[in-house]
Amino acid sequence: MPMKYRLYLLCLINIVFFSTHLSAAQCKKDLTGELKEICIKAIKNDPEAQLQMARYYAGQIDPNVINYPQAFYWHRRLARLAVHLKLEDPVYSETMYNTGVFYADGLDVEQDHKKALYWFKKSADRGDDIAMFRLAVIYSNGDGVTKDLEESLNWLKRAVVAGNLDAKVLLAQIYSEGTLVPQNNTIAIKLLREAIEENSASANFALGNFYLHGIEVEKSLITAKNLFSSACRSNLLEACRAYYDIDIQEENRTRLAPVESPME
Repeated sequence: MPMKYRLYLLCLINIVFFSTHLSAAQCKKDLTGELKEICIKAIKNDPEAQLQMARYYAGQIDPNVINYPQAFYWHRRLARLAVHLKLEDPVYSETMYNTGVFYADGLDVEQDHKKALYWFKKSADRGDDIAMFRLAVIYSNGDGVTKDLEESLNWLKRAVVAGNLDAKVLLAQIYSEGTLVPQNNTIAIKLLREAIEENSASANFALGNFYLHGIEVEKSLITAKNLFSSACRSNLLEACRAYYDIDIQEENRTRLAPVESPME
């Protein structure tokens, strides 16, 4: 199966747009050689070929070629086929998720939160942790649905069980704040440590704040600074600022410290 991919990771550089006419036959006009042969198979409902078409127009085969309308066409067509044929491979769950992204974000298609919700749920029900996390956010914000914090928390916890790092950090924040659940900083720290083991920058930053303020752990500027440094190396600007704030505080304390007289 092809390498996993996500639309939100696309690099929008050197984009070449083809015709935006949505049809299966469009790829026969755009392509030549092997890709054209794949296109013909895709038109005949070959799932693997449709996946290649979706990846091609999303810029995953040639990063200089991105055509969102055609990418959407093939993602949605493949997602529907996967549901119909009950295709189990995780790559089809990702296709369903990406179809939801098109609808949710209005990527060259009319924004439709209900259709986005439909495809996110299809993907999440098949075990996709990012789709679960997206559903948690949707229900929390009330994007196209009635705001439902209980349902949001349900999907968030499912995403945590599925191993989603962003979900672990968000759930840690919820436990720390005691908003939707009874406050429990012990659980919050446990979740953050789990996420840190998988190199989550936001978890490093969040746990750094626990050590900075001595919340449920012994206050330690050294530990906080190390955690902020780890997050900063992953380009989390908030962590970089926190790191340098500690530097400034340490410099000020050194500069203002009384100097002992050599005669004393």
